[in-house]
Order: sequence, then C-alpha cells, then structure tokens
Amino acid sequence: MITGIQLHAWAGAPEMVAVAEMAAQEFETVWVTDQLQSRSVAAVLGAVAARTGVGVGTAVTFPFGRNPIEQASTMATLAEFMPAGRRVSMGIGTGGGLVSALMPRERPVDAVAELITLCRALWRGEQVRLGDYPLTCARLRMREEGKVDFPWVDDADVRVIVAGTGPKVLEMAGELADGVICASNFPAHSLAAFRCGQFDSISNLDSLELGRARSERPDFARIYGVNISVSLDRDAACAAARRQATLIVSQQPHENLETVGFEQADYAATREAVHNGESVARAAELLPQHIADHLIVSGTPDDCVSALGELLDFAKAAGFTEAYVGAPVGPDPREAVELLTTHVLRGLM
Repeated sequence: MITGIQLHAWAGAPEMVAVAEMAAQEFETVWVTDQLQSRSVAAVLGAVAARTGVGVGTAVTFPFGRNPIEQASTMATLAEFMPAGRRVSMGIGTGGGLVSALMPRERPVDAVAELITLCRALWRGEQVRLGDYPLTCARLRMREEGKVDFPWVDDADVRVIVAGTGPKVLEMAGELADGVICASNFPAHSLAAFRCGQFDSISNLDSLELGRARSERPDFARIYGVNISVSLDRDAACAAARRQATLIVSQQPHENLETVGFEQADYAATREAVHNGESVARAAELLPQHIADHLIVSGTPDDCVSALGELLDFAKAAGFTEAYVGAPVGPDPREAVELLTTHVLRGLM
C-alpha cells in the first residue's frame, strides 16, 4: 500500500536529492513539500527526476502567489523525465498557515479548480484564452485577451491530486482531480479520528462521491499520507513529531481538535506560545507526547511498525488505495529513509 515518501523542502537541496536517491530504491514516488520560504520545489523535483528516474510529486502546491502558466510548464517538463511506469503528480491544495500569513486566499476552492482546468488544457496541447479563467486573470492582472499554448507538449502525463479536509474542496476533487490526499496529521483524518470512531462522520469523504458523480475521469486514487518520525533515538524521533504536531494544533480550530478527543488544556500552552511568537521548537516542548502520537507515528523502528500497521489497517478499511510516509520522516532524513526501507516497511509484510 505504501508507494511513496514525502520529503521536506527545508533541508539543503543536495541533501534532499541524495536522500531521494536512497528512497528511489524502495519507493515509486518521491513527494516534496512546497512552501514559499523553503527551497524551490521545482528545482528539487527536477534534480530528483533526472538523477533517480522515480516518480515525483508536489505535496502540496497551491495557486496563490504563483503563475499558473509556470506551474503547468513545470509539471509538463517533469513529465519528460519520467521513464515507463512512473508518473508526475501535481498535489495541490488551498495553502496552509504560511500562505495565509503572507497573502489573501480569496475563493480558495474555486482558485484551485481554475488552476486545474487551465493546466489540463495546456497539457492537452490546447491554446487557452486567459479571460476564460477570471479568478486567475484578476489575481495576477493578466490580459483577458492573452492566449497561451505549449507547442512542445503532446498530452503530458500528469495526474492531479487534491489535498484537503473540507467538504467543498473534497467535492471539487472528486469532480476534477485524479485523486485525493488525506494526511494523518490533520485531526479529521488522524489516528485519533479512527480510534474514537468519528472518522466516517468528520472526514468529509462522502463529499468525494458527490463530485465523482459529475466526473468524466474514470480512475481516482485515494492516497493516505502517514506523517512519521523514525530514529534509533526514540527521544529525538518523538521531539521531531511534536514539532510537526505543533504546526497543526496551533492552527486548527478548537472544535476540530475537540471532536477527536483532544482537551484544550493539553495543547493550550503550545498554542499560546506559537501565537506569542515563540519558536516552533520551544512551543513543541510544551506539547504532551500523547497528543503528537495521535497525529504523527513516531519512535524507534519497532515502535513505528506497530503504530503504522494499525493506521494502515484503518486507512484500507476506509477505502484508501495507496499511501506514502511523510513529514517529518525523522530527525535525520538519511537515517530515517534507511530505517524505513530496511526495517519499518519490511516489518509490515
């Protein structure tokens, strides 16, 4: 079920490519996170694709602050590197906390939908009129009469995978995308949601079917992203997991956290520290480990085999068709990839 691995674009680019080369021996797809203040996801994925021949994907990009023509070109160019049996995946969402802190996100679901349709037209080799994409035109002040095409593209093989938790974005994904990503570090799709018996009612995955009923796309992937932190040093692995979980509990509405059984008293100090401008590392020190454990699989390889197995069983029962292991992976990415490939994945067999 696990076919991919997600790497953070906060590490040095040469280091990320070296780790990706290790991962390519076991995984079909290397996904790379996309943040405005991190390394360029396009540059990193290009290097990974050229060096490894593995499938590559963004997990995930977003429309805001970006030129959609460049995004479409990047994906089509990456597709040129793909050998038989490997694909490019454009994982896309509405943008997270870092995006919201830097720019407005007006009509986010519609903006993602418009980007998808524009990219698909260009990938098919069609000429597009920019005025047919009014949100994009207005946001980037493009000329409505402007026309764009990629004469070098002949049906670029790029699958579109939408990440999201809300009913509107998931319904849109069902209609327009080739699949959906649901990540375990979001409360509605977490181990906590499965264990408390609330997953079906709060996951909003029923909205996918509303979109699928209107879709003309025959295949649809349901991808489960398992956030994991593995190391021989259990304390270091758990600390990295708490930092990842801190990003979630500091941004999610209280009701999302309370629905899956979290008590405000458990994460209030962490949330307050982030909102007061403390570093994520400092705020993470205030987060109880049991909160992180319900969002991030962490610990030694043996610890991770047990927790990962439980989570994947839940995911399969919920209808997910593939999975990846993702951020933070571990305190040391090289060690984490080695442990994942030599111990954790084999321990699941």
